[in-house]
Amino acid sequence: MSDAELAEPGVEAAGLRAESRPVSPDELRTFAGHFATGVAVVTSRSPDGTLCGVTINAVSSLSLDPPLFLVCLDHRSNTLGSVLESRRFGLHFLARDQARLSQVFASKVTDKFAAVDHEISANGVPLLGGVLAAAECRVTEVCPGGDHTIVLGAVEAIRANGGEPLLYHRGAYAALKPATPHA
Repeated sequence: MSDAELAEPGVEAAGLRAESRPVSPDELRTFAGHFATGVAVVTSRSPDGTLCGVTINAVSSLSLDPPLFLVCLDHRSNTLGSVLESRRFGLHFLARDQARLSQVFASKVTDKFAAVDHEISANGVPLLGGVLAAAECRVTEVCPGGDHTIVLGAVEAIRANGGEPLLYHRGAYAALKPATPHA
């Protein structure tokens, strides 16, 4: 696309109208909800031994060489503090039947691990059992990102099981369905 084809501010382009006001958090949440994501849980253990965990969907593979993932954690999250202190975290992708597990880690429950199958790795990272896939990561870099902190982690160990992922779309849990190509 040439510069001449780019829309001017306030000019309709692709059905969108540029506005001079900022996008509200609710508008951005609605927009982001149109993008289906997997559901993940980040876990960590603080230096005093407290286990922390939180459900997220802002996660991405970043690099194959070296193996890196990034997770975005809300500044208000207790898990963020634990990750920053310990410099390690577990990253878990949830299976289709684990919506309840997602809800536990999205809640304000004090001991989220009480009724959850988990083990502590040799590096002190809590790893959840029965998940679709899990990775143990070492923090390599931390970047500010608005009301979140972007944490880059070097993947040091992984395990993967078979199954279908739990998805999140338009404010609700969802599952994969085969796409049918249109002729």
